[in-house]
Amino acid sequence: MAYNNPSFTLDPEFAPRDEKARQNTLLGVTTAFTLIGMITVALRIYTRAHITRNMGMEDWTMIAAAVLTFIFWVLIIVGARQLNWGFSFMSLSASQMETNGKFGLAVVPIYKATVALIKMSILFIYLRLAVNNIFRRLCQGTIVLLAVWTFIVVVVVLAQCQPLSVLWDYSETGKCIDINTFYFTTSGFHVLVDLWILVLPIRLFLSIPRPTREKLALLGIFGLGILSTLASIVRLYYLKAVIRSTDPFYAGPPLHIASMVEINIGILCACLPTLKPLLSKTQRARTRQALKYGSDGNFMHGTAADGTIIILHQKTLSMATTETGWSGGMVGAKSEEYELGDRPPPVPPKDLKMDKSMVPSYSKEWMTNAQRAYPEKF
Repeated sequence: MAYNNPSFTLDPEFAPRDEKARQNTLLGVTTAFTLIGMITVALRIYTRAHITRNMGMEDWTMIAAAVLTFIFWVLIIVGARQLNWGFSFMSLSASQMETNGKFGLAVVPIYKATVALIKMSILFIYLRLAVNNIFRRLCQGTIVLLAVWTFIVVVVVLAQCQPLSVLWDYSETGKCIDINTFYFTTSGFHVLVDLWILVLPIRLFLSIPRPTREKLALLGIFGLGILSTLASIVRLYYLKAVIRSTDPFYAGPPLHIASMVEINIGILCACLPTLKPLLSKTQRARTRQALKYGSDGNFMHGTAADGTIIILHQKTLSMATTETGWSGGMVGAKSEEYELGDRPPPVPPKDLKMDKSMVPSYSKEWMTNAQRAYPEKF
């Protein structure tokens, strides 16, 4: 058994007799970050389900990620309280070491799946903003890649040794893959995907017809994802320390802390862009109106407060604007059409009732589409 092997000594890079302090740090940091992550997800679901009333795949994948995060946290609590995570193997019983090995095997697939779901949630948000096929296909391709990659990783983790019990029963012998290379490869892959997700929407955001300040604010919110990328890199450092340590039981807590920090920072970054309607009454109305766009064949429709009927047809956004006066009814009417190319439409202001008599006859196509989308307004 490994705990009787004299070649196993406490890793000199760690101070001796501080097991309890390391365990308390593990419990405190992971609990704090998990609480932040769960509150953020709860606020997001409230915002999406009750304010904008527009739950989507990005929200369901985030809920799944939150559930797995909670399970991960529960495993850490049980591991610390019952199995003395953070203690040297010299302080553990044989049964504790065996159960620790099984817990470690369970934690890896949960972590990998959680990280993938968070990234997918962000990509599903991107899909809502997609206005051209190239951007849409890049997002869809990245989602598929993440799903396939995660499935392969989970299968490899659960079949890394033959027999698998070699991982926790040190009296057995068997054959294992080069798990060190495997873990470094999978962690490096997620860092690269983080960077890809960060740069993917830059061109789209810059093309949005909004003031520069709003564009920069939007880029800043999504750019918070760099914090998750930095957390992934820090986790990679601690993974290397655990792999090279002669006492992985003692070296494990920093890795678990880094994993939970990475996950919950990712949750925070993915949820913040969805919380603006919760903080602004005006934005709540505007967002609800923006998300009312419904599909009708190749058209998407919306109505602005100034009498603007907005029809999005694939790559073209046509805007028919009616300007009215008071003296003697309609003083003048003007129809304008703007080609926005691949740029997404601006978020319309708060919705108001329309008077169809104020729309000129040559805007009948727009009026027909608007009537189908919003029959209650006419």
